[in-house]
Amino acid sequence: MAELNPPHPQLRPADERVAPTKLAGRCIVAVHAHPDDESSKAAATIARYAAGGVRCVLVSCTDGRGGRTPLDSDRPLAEIRSAELDRAAAILGYTTVHRLSYRDSGMDATESDGFAHVPLDQVAAELHQILHMEQPDVVITYDPEYAAGHPDHRHAHDATVAAFATYSAERDRPAALYGTRTHSPRKLQSMHEWLTARSEPSPYADAIGRPDSTTTTVHVAAHLETAHRALRQHASQVDADDPWFFAVPTHALRTVYPYEDFTRLASTTGHDSRSKTDLFDGLNP
Repeated sequence: MAELNPPHPQLRPADERVAPTKLAGRCIVAVHAHPDDESSKAAATIARYAAGGVRCVLVSCTDGRGGRTPLDSDRPLAEIRSAELDRAAAILGYTTVHRLSYRDSGMDATESDGFAHVPLDQVAAELHQILHMEQPDVVITYDPEYAAGHPDHRHAHDATVAAFATYSAERDRPAALYGTRTHSPRKLQSMHEWLTARSEPSPYADAIGRPDSTTTTVHVAAHLETAHRALRQHASQVDADDPWFFAVPTHALRTVYPYEDFTRLASTTGHDSRSKTDLFDGLNP
């Protein structure tokens, strides 16, 4: 059976090799709602840039205590997930992890003291303080459509957008804000087609056909294994054979969809990043 054509034939593996000298002094801050989000969203991209010399900083807004509790442990769930986060962040190449340590809100924001109920200005101020301290060139959070599916994701997105607006206005160098998600629409389509072409069950059938707002596509084939290894550190929440994450084996994904997709939400350059292949595009030193 013939392999499906890669969805972006114009992007070659050479695009993944960024000279470390180009990245000297660069910084990315990624803002995520829960422990494990950092390993399921933009993880291979972080691994790629970290390997090239970019200083990568993670902000985890909640401590994960509202997740699935393992049956074989009497340790507090927040403690378990904190250790999982440390292992995963180290694998991906994050040099710093900032924990805001709020409580998870639940899918319906039923926890009255959960992260989603914390005043937006308070969270935005905390994030602004971190941005001011770390001085990132690139900030990553969730794209708006994906964020709408979970109150904690939505709150992390809204607070990051607000913090970036303040930060970028006071910064004397260009900066850019990107949104991302677990699987972009084009990745879902590619994985679904690969599975169905082999008469294998696809967990993506009900998720394909969504609007695609991608502006920037990063080639990450060499770092997909690293991303999957990091995600598997979150064993309390992610099963080792979870089809949503692992239905397409890592070795096949390098051909099926060796990319991660982003939407440029804001920048201080006015530069059109559409169809670009580098999160730092247009951000002159």
